[in-house]
Amino acid sequence: MSEPAAECANPLFLEWVTEWYEEARKRNAKTQYTLKKACTSLERYPLRIEHAQDAVQLQGIGQGIAERLGKKLASWRKAQGIAEPVRAASAEPRATSSGEPAAGGRARAPRAYVPRYRSGAFALLLGLFKTYCLYGADYFVPKSELVPLCEPYTDTPFHVSSGAAQQSAWLGMKTLETKALAERQGGVKFSLTDEGVEIAQKVVEVLRARNELSDEDGRMFAAFAERTAASEDARSPSSDYDGFADGAGPAASARPRTARPVAASRSSSAVSFSRQSSAAGQVELADLTRYPAGSYDVILAVDSREVHNTGDRALIEQELEKQGVRLEIRPLVVGDYLWIARPRAAAEHRRLPDVVLDVVVERKRMDDLCASIRDGRYREQHARIHAAGFATVFYVVEGSDPDAVARLGEAAVSSALSRVQITNGFHLKQPPTFEATLRLLRQTTELLQSTLGDLYAIPDRHVGHHGLGGLKRSVRARHPQAHLVISVDAYDVVCGKSTTLSVGEVYLRMLMAVRGVSADKALAVGSRFPTPLALVRAFEADGGVGRIGDIAVDGTSRKIGPALARRLEQFWTADSF
Repeated sequence: MSEPAAECANPLFLEWVTEWYEEARKRNAKTQYTLKKACTSLERYPLRIEHAQDAVQLQGIGQGIAERLGKKLASWRKAQGIAEPVRAASAEPRATSSGEPAAGGRARAPRAYVPRYRSGAFALLLGLFKTYCLYGADYFVPKSELVPLCEPYTDTPFHVSSGAAQQSAWLGMKTLETKALAERQGGVKFSLTDEGVEIAQKVVEVLRARNELSDEDGRMFAAFAERTAASEDARSPSSDYDGFADGAGPAASARPRTARPVAASRSSSAVSFSRQSSAAGQVELADLTRYPAGSYDVILAVDSREVHNTGDRALIEQELEKQGVRLEIRPLVVGDYLWIARPRAAAEHRRLPDVVLDVVVERKRMDDLCASIRDGRYREQHARIHAAGFATVFYVVEGSDPDAVARLGEAAVSSALSRVQITNGFHLKQPPTFEATLRLLRQTTELLQSTLGDLYAIPDRHVGHHGLGGLKRSVRARHPQAHLVISVDAYDVVCGKSTTLSVGEVYLRMLMAVRGVSADKALAVGSRFPTPLALVRAFEADGGVGRIGDIAVDGTSRKIGPALARRLEQFWTADSF
């Protein structure tokens, strides 16, 4: 922690904010940038601040930071035996955004900006809050995914002709950024700030009171509120906000940033999951929960991001619902389509939770596949599917796009499709249209309904945030006839993107950055050499490449192999790249 400047008029505030900034910087949290601005403003501000709420005049200090300062100041005064001063009407000059006091005028408690009801900014605020609820604080959503989430909450179109660009609802994003409610990453992806989350929560409360939320959004927001309530240390937001204003609203309340939230599940059981799944030897068939054949219905779950407009919905209804396929549109953390087994109401097992079957579909259009190869999502998505341990993975590449293939290179696309089948073991399907994809889903659903027998659910107590894929593969190897499933809660929590990574997890991701190193192979190498230093020393020793090439991949007879071992050696021991 750096020492506050001697000439600072508010050394305690500067010291505390600097401390918070250093903590956020070490965690690489987004709040570090706001706290850095707050430090600069406090250093420049020449007047003494008696009440923490007056600090909101400074750039970088919002209501949340002001309340933290107020609590810290109250504790300090109590420890020093100093009485809390009586707050009178302030005649102190207002500060400019750079921290300089304005000439004349009285300081006013600023009111947080709230977008006008059903404006573009209003819809974008809610759309960004949806992604926050689903994927957490660190997820930046691209425009193509964000717009479908926003469209139900505005009367202004997002897609307009070039001559009417000034009428696009997307202009509201600039407003949100100007008001510090949203921020962008790389110019093309967006996320809410802390202040944006606080305002969005209040907007959702009003919409819920007016009954203007869809059933799906209402369940999602309610589940998010339940998850955050348990870990909320600060007081809940004030409830005196009862309507929408054009550019004005209540002061936001402090709300601690929580771990990445996950999608709400229909089983709604409150379960906490350990960091590591149980070892394979600790789970036997007798430990699993049996779902007898005929006691459950098979339901196709469709990722809500796959339904972009009413045209997609109409196609889904025509090809699936009208053909007798039960489906449910919900956010999916892994895959675009999967199947859920739901106990029938009349069955004696009706109290059992919904479970996720061991089959998943990842769908991509050809242009999306090329883009994911280019930006690295291709590898990351494959690693997450593999880590979830699905027995059957259909990788659907839909349609053709010669221009996108030509831009990336035909050889690169062919190589990627080959890796899908050979390295990852996925079943590649290349239907020409979305309708053909839906027919494939309908046929797969009918096949599951007619062939599935007893299901065996791995209890949640054995499921952890890591090692699920290895656990399922090991149990499957000992009991090949058992169709393994996990609860919907376990799928939502365990298969979601993690918020923070341990040093060991970063090491495994570094291993997987080498072409040809799958999640299983990275785990095999990491278990033998738990640190980068141990791995480098092994390569430097005589016969190091041979020893690493002979490492067996857990649960299989495969080995790392000499070619991949030499590639790892080059990656970890090269002086330069």
